Amino acid sequence: MCKQDKILMFPKDSQFTVYCKECWWSDGWDPMQYGRDYDFSKPFFQQWRELLNDVPRMGKIQQGENPGSEYTNRVDDQRNCYLVYGSTSDEFCRYGYWNMFSKECVDCLNIFKCERCYDCIDCRLCYNVAFGQESASCRDSWFLFNCQNVSDSFGCVNLRNKQYCLFNEQLTKEEYQKRIAALDLADVNNVAKQRQQFEEFKKTQIVPAVVTHQSVDVSGNWIESCRNAHDSFNVTGCDNVRHCFGLVDSKDSMDYTSWGNPGERVYESVSAGRQIGNSKFLNECWDQVIDTEYSMNCHGVTNLFGCIGLRKKEYCILNKQYTKEEYEVMVEKIKKQMEEVPYVDAAGRSYGYGEFYPVELSMFAYDETTAQEYFPLTKEQAEEVHFPWKQIEPRKYQVTIEPKDLPERTDDMPEDLAKEIIGCEHSGACTQQCTSAFKLLAEDVALSKRTSLPLPRLCPNCRHFERLAKRNPLNLWSRSCQCSGSKSHQHGETQCQNQFETSYGPDPRYAEGSGEASRPEKVYCVDFYQQEVA
Repeated sequence: MCKQDKILMFPKDSQFTVYCKECWWSDGWDPMQYGRDYDFSKPFFQQWRELLNDVPRMGKIQQGENPGSEYTNRVDDQRNCYLVYGSTSDEFCRYGYWNMFSKECVDCLNIFKCERCYDCIDCRLCYNVAFGQESASCRDSWFLFNCQNVSDSFGCVNLRNKQYCLFNEQLTKEEYQKRIAALDLADVNNVAKQRQQFEEFKKTQIVPAVVTHQSVDVSGNWIESCRNAHDSFNVTGCDNVRHCFGLVDSKDSMDYTSWGNPGERVYESVSAGRQIGNSKFLNECWDQVIDTEYSMNCHGVTNLFGCIGLRKKEYCILNKQYTKEEYEVMVEKIKKQMEEVPYVDAAGRSYGYGEFYPVELSMFAYDETTAQEYFPLTKEQAEEVHFPWKQIEPRKYQVTIEPKDLPERTDDMPEDLAKEIIGCEHSGACTQQCTSAFKLLAEDVALSKRTSLPLPRLCPNCRHFERLAKRNPLNLWSRSCQCSGSKSHQHGETQCQNQFETSYGPDPRYAEGSGEASRPEKVYCVDFYQQEVA
């Protein structure tokens, strides 16, 4: 609309008309002008796709005020953030995904109310922690896993309420400081050596079947303050949900991915939240969306079916206005017609009422979406099942410094390093959407010099995939508790008989050629794990 160059999530050759945030929310266009009559001779999803092709798309998903955060998407209330996605209310964060209410955090994934954290995964309420995972209320530490209320520690696992520990060994303050200084963490090679030692140390420690806190009757992983949440991952404050992922404050919902805050009685929806209820098959809808089905980019609406881009409307079908009585009759007729005249895609898959949108109607290729992060496919595998695929466009920049030529010591870094184009260590020869090169911000260089944290040798995409690889998969396996021989437990010295579902399951990376049927960690049921680490 405004014809200005903007940073948007659609490429220039996109088939869609794309508006920037300011234009899309303006009164300069009316989405109702794209309304049309329903044609009962054509499948619903064919007509919905025709509407999708015509209605202008929102070029970037940002809610609230986001000053200094041009390079962010699917966020709200970001301040001076860079390459941050799917996040809420952050300040001065960079290279993050699922950052919530956090400040000055870099290269983090799924953190909540953290500050000055670096390369942390699934952490809550942490301050000045580097390389932490599944830890809470920790501070001033490096390399933590499953720790709570731990400070001034290094390389620790499963500790509670501890200080001055080195690989779980309790030290005095003076001895701790002396041994940390001897590690010489200003040298990137020494940091890599400690990282490897920490990874080996982790394998010798027990792990809980499920990472959960203050929850009752749950299954899945990373579950906070929930009740009756099953087969769900990354859910907080949810009640009576199943097959859900990335939800906050939702209840009575199923097959629901991303957001909530709150959501109630939601089914088969994605990227929908902020007071939505009794709705199904939504995408990118928020702010009091009620009794709505098969709609996208609709906000503050009730009783819509098959609409795109509407705001503060009710009783509409394919963006056309109806009376309440007309709407109710038409919707029932359309649902019946969807069963009688289903949409059939190129692979022969049939979609009637009750199915989510056909894959071939996606606005993005498979390798452009987060599906590739959790359920990776090769180009050949995707094309075999008729999933769209788009190869990364060739880059035209010239690398000015190779990663092997970066200073090995943080105190040797030149001030003008942010001017260089750095080659990624993967050089595009990976499956992590590698950009083959990247640049550092001046803030990245300053952080490394101030804290002795190593400069990244990988591009932001590869760093993101490396963090994802450290998390358990979004899958569950039935296993038995591996606790045995503990006189303090109810089962005594016999093998614990507790059964559970866990995301620690068979892993071909360990099983192949090793004779092991599962990952090397010893998995305990939650009750006995808590007894061990208390």
